Amino acid sequence: MQAQELKSSFTKRYIIAISLIALLSSGAYYVLNLALKASDSTALVVNISGKQRMLSQRIASYSQQYYLRVYAKGTHSDSEAIRVKLLAAINEMALANRALSSGNLKEGIRVELSPAIHSLYYGDTLLKARVEEYLVLARHLSSEQSQHEAINLLGQILELSDPLLNDLNTAVIQYQKEGEENISAINHLESMVWLVTLMTLLLEVIFIFQPMANKIKELFQEVMWEQENLEQQISMRTMSLEHSNLKLMQLASHDPLTGLKNRLNMERDLEELILQYEKNHLPYAVLMLDIDWFKKINDNYGHDAGDFVLCEISKIMLESVRVQDSVYRAGGEEFVIIFNRITREQAIEKAESIRLGVQNHLFIFSDEEVQCTISGGLYHPDILKSSSVQGVLKLADNALYEAKHSGRNTIVEAIYKKVEQKE
Repeated sequence: MQAQELKSSFTKRYIIAISLIALLSSGAYYVLNLALKASDSTALVVNISGKQRMLSQRIASYSQQYYLRVYAKGTHSDSEAIRVKLLAAINEMALANRALSSGNLKEGIRVELSPAIHSLYYGDTLLKARVEEYLVLARHLSSEQSQHEAINLLGQILELSDPLLNDLNTAVIQYQKEGEENISAINHLESMVWLVTLMTLLLEVIFIFQPMANKIKELFQEVMWEQENLEQQISMRTMSLEHSNLKLMQLASHDPLTGLKNRLNMERDLEELILQYEKNHLPYAVLMLDIDWFKKINDNYGHDAGDFVLCEISKIMLESVRVQDSVYRAGGEEFVIIFNRITREQAIEKAESIRLGVQNHLFIFSDEEVQCTISGGLYHPDILKSSSVQGVLKLADNALYEAKHSGRNTIVEAIYKKVEQKE
């Protein structure tokens, strides 16, 4: 009878203990899934908002280029190509604006707009309406207009561009801040789950396993084995959560294909260098690079070949820079290299060395040689000063544009040019 009672007591206690572990395991699994989803939505919304900010500047740049090619003196055969690029940027920014202002990022992924973000888009800032107004002006400019109407539209676009960029940048910072806060809250929740698990195990040992071990000596080893097994599971789950956190941090700050730092890191690092230059006059340079005819590589050899070329060029750049320099993938086939504490002459020499390194490199994919070169725009503050991240990137991008339209496979330095308007 006593053995039967002990067996019944053991069974009840054991069921209670296992049920608690199952409940805690389910909670830990839920927290992990919540962390992964939060990271995915955070990375996506920051990426879309950052892209929208970039597109606003690209639209302003294309609008200027289109006006000059259509209405300035001389014939420009590439005006239609600029118009196509302008319309593509307008459409892409319109999609991003709808996604961010509604919270419907893409199919299956929706985020609730925080009060701060909702205020930006629909409050006093009226960011959604201003973006739509900005895009309407750009669309009108791309259609047939008199020169008087065109210059008026261009003036309105440029007048709206900088204030709009500041508010779009505010949105990017707010999205990043909210994402970091969400992930931090989930990390705290993970710690709480871990502590509750430990406390529950401690209570199980005191009130369940230890009394039974005193009464049933022959089950002592089995009870101890169960306890060690549970502790091992907790340790493994803790290690898994830590590994997932590290992986999430890596995904949020680096490009998954090449392993290079992403655009968010680039803008933060560049802002610090600009500040150091203004305070201590520490020289730096920004090299913006683009793969020539990259679309043809994808069309002729496939997207796997394109990914291969992106990775190979990333390796070439990493091997060519110094320890204090940084390489970033800005998006698509565009890369940025920031040279820290470098003279203008050294920057030109480095940029040319990287260009030649790509030109002379053998890109062998599936037993086929892929021809590949790069073009670049080089900015150095000793030649042309800008106190903002966007200003520096725009100057480097303009120089890159000149390199593209001067034959490609070349490096063009950003210098001041005076543009004469058509009378």
